[in-house]
Amino acid sequence: MLASFGVCLCLAACAGYRGGWESVPYIGDPPRALQEYRTPFEAHQRAEIELPGLNLGVGINNRTRTHDTQVYLYALPLSIDPRNVQVEAVESGKTRITLRISKTDGAWVFRPRAAKLIVSGQAVKATEGYEFGMWDALGQRVAHGGNWAHRPVGDSLTLSDSARTYLLSIEFSLLAPSPQEAGIALDLSEALRATGQPAIPLIRFHPMRWREGYT
Repeated sequence: MLASFGVCLCLAACAGYRGGWESVPYIGDPPRALQEYRTPFEAHQRAEIELPGLNLGVGINNRTRTHDTQVYLYALPLSIDPRNVQVEAVESGKTRITLRISKTDGAWVFRPRAAKLIVSGQAVKATEGYEFGMWDALGQRVAHGGNWAHRPVGDSLTLSDSARTYLLSIEFSLLAPSPQEAGIALDLSEALRATGQPAIPLIRFHPMRWREGYT
């Protein structure tokens, strides 16, 4: 019996969970079937939007953690952190939208400064766009031997390689909106275009609680 108690204690000691609020992207009607608890895979999937000519993953750097509960090994005391903490590190006064673009059909062109972020009815134009990748000393994209970094793309970037997944981001000069805000939208209709493909519809963000376990 003591042995069984010890096993249960160790299992409990490895438990923990954290959670908070996030903004989930959608087009059309708000999502209805999302669960608060999600795995990293589910978190990745709920950010994906399938569109004509490409798959688009969208994120906004406003996810917050409102609780963090841990039980340490060997039954050390329970740790509870009730603080509100912004999960993604951001520069003060900036909002960054991340885009994960794959399965491109056609020559899509990314013009980041044409993007608009709408918060509570007010639209703000983007200031800069970036591509995340590995770069050599000359600023050329390489598969190995370089440094991982976000590189400014300037006025435009052609997404010509249909086999690649492009990791892009757009920066706006405003404070990251609260993930509990229902009036957040992203307009990419002029910022991401391809000949022969329809304009990308307005992307809205749904306030959603998240919760995940860890060991």
